[in-house]
Amino acid sequence: MAERKVAGPQAEPDFEELYRRYYPGVVRHLTFLLGERAAAEEVAQETFLKLYTEPPPRAENLGGWLYQVGSRLALNTLRAAQRRRRREEALALAGDRGSEVVPLEDTVLRRETVAQVRRALAGLSPRSRVALLLRHAGFSYREIAAVLGIAPGSVGTTLARAQRSFLDWYRRERGAGNDDLL
Repeated sequence: MAERKVAGPQAEPDFEELYRRYYPGVVRHLTFLLGERAAAEEVAQETFLKLYTEPPPRAENLGGWLYQVGSRLALNTLRAAQRRRRREEALALAGDRGSEVVPLEDTVLRRETVAQVRRALAGLSPRSRVALLLRHAGFSYREIAAVLGIAPGSVGTTLARAQRSFLDWYRRERGAGNDDLL
């Protein structure tokens, strides 16, 4: 079987070289999005499988393409996990009415905060969610624009709106006086 090449204007690197170059960064990004390294590695594998089977027409911004595809796959993974949790919680409530555990440990409180942040992110549009996560991960406006497919001059407005929507949702969920994220 011949080595797969990604289309591009310069000498085309082989798939293995692209994998070695981009995989660590993609996994870091996906770990941040998903909160678990194992899940991030699975989504990264799907991302690179997509690169191998359906490479982008041009490899000018291959890193951005990989982050965009990985982000979309991660969002799909989060949505599926959310649906699964809802089903499991419904089953647990149906079978165990009246027994409630009061969370006293700091780790439990932290998990709840993380869950609320994830719910707030899930309440945003995919574009807003990805914009906030990429910016929080340290991406430049230009890189965010490339991933989202928008003009670099629009990134600031997109981020401001996304942050405002996120904070509005989070405050409603937590209560008006509880701004522990700020």
